Amino acid sequence: MANKQKILAQMIDQLQADLLMLEQAVELARDTATHSDCLGSSKYETMGLEASYLAQGQGIRLLEVERSLSCFKTLKLSEQVTTAVSLSSLLQLEDDKGSQQMLWLAAMAGGLKVEYDDMMVTVITPQSPLGRALMGKKAGDELEINIAGVNRSYEILTVY
Repeated sequence: MANKQKILAQMIDQLQADLLMLEQAVELARDTATHSDCLGSSKYETMGLEASYLAQGQGIRLLEVERSLSCFKTLKLSEQVTTAVSLSSLLQLEDDKGSQQMLWLAAMAGGLKVEYDDMMVTVITPQSPLGRALMGKKAGDELEINIAGVNRSYEILTVY
């Protein structure tokens, strides 16, 4: 049986590392955008403008990671065994080729990956096509979804 608390702790650690890296990237982009060497002398010298766009994008990503980290830190995992897939479910899927994957359904941080027992656990959100299709399903259920024009079939092996 998977230890959801351990996986959650790993996700928090990964988000904290991402946050630290993003804080440094935002600071560097902000410094670059405001540095006197980047302020162009003509409208064709746009390095400062480009750096400011980069700083803005990095800042938005930083806020997303901060919100995700806050969400995961305050998450209280239920001790009750759940049968239906819902937020905070950890599940194991098998595709029609026999390949297995572990997914954690969360409100945010889609795409985050951590390793657990030699298997990668990927966070998905209900906004993703797969996350939306999994909501409410149970272990043993099969589903077929179309992702980027490709039909994919899955069986839910376990739900934690």
